[in-house]
Parts: sequence; C-alpha cells; structure tokens
Amino acid sequence: MSEIAAPQGPQQPQQPAGSPEPGQPRTWDIVATTVELILLALAGMVSSFAGLMLVMASDSCGTGTTECSTGVILLGVGLAVVAPWVALLAMGTWAVVRLVRRKLAWWVPLLAVPLWALVFALGVAVTFAGVS
Repeated sequence: MSEIAAPQGPQQPQQPAGSPEPGQPRTWDIVATTVELILLALAGMVSSFAGLMLVMASDSCGTGTTECSTGVILLGVGLAVVAPWVALLAMGTWAVVRLVRRKLAWWVPLLAVPLWALVFALGVAVTFAGVS
C-alpha cells in the first residue's frame, strides 16, 4: 500500500534567482531616491532665490504710470519662494514612507517637479497680477 503525502502548509512560489525577496530593501532604489532628494533640495535653493527676484516686478510701482498692490505682489513672491519646499516636503515624506515600507520609491521625488513648477508659476502669475 502506498502512502500519499499531503502538502504541509501553503507552498511558496519560486522566485527567479536574481530577484530579491518581496519586502527586501533594494540598494539601488535607496541610493537613487536619496540622490534625487538631495538634488531637489539644491535646486530648491536656486528656485527660492529666483522667487525672491520677483520682487523686482514692483520696480515700476509708484512712478505715476503703474498702480500696484503690494499685498498681492508679496503673496506671489511668497508662493514662488515656498513652492520648492512644499513640493520637497510632500514628496520627500512620501518617498521615505515608501522606503520604510520597502516599496519602490525612486519615482516619487520626480513627482515634486511638476508640483513645484505649478506652484511657482502660480506665484509668478499672482506677482504680475499685483502690478497693473
């Protein structure tokens, strides 16, 4: 009489030889995400400086030909200066959370660029709306 052995628990699917275990950290992902976040911080400093230069839009104010709203100009400059830091904080936090959960995160900091550009452009538009 032959015995048939029943499987002992659920069987795990076979992983290809080169792929890491699910949930294992990927060194390249950690390095890429970190480098992207550092580059975003450096570019953020440059962008904030460029945002400060928007104050020059008010140079023609008070000449008699141009009426300006200094509050609106200040709001626009503030948006342009803060834009990269809002984007970096939001996407940087999300990237770190994904890294901690051992999910791919290299693409998350790249999402900061369109968010940053949108808020910066809004700041520029508000600044020039204050100069009429």
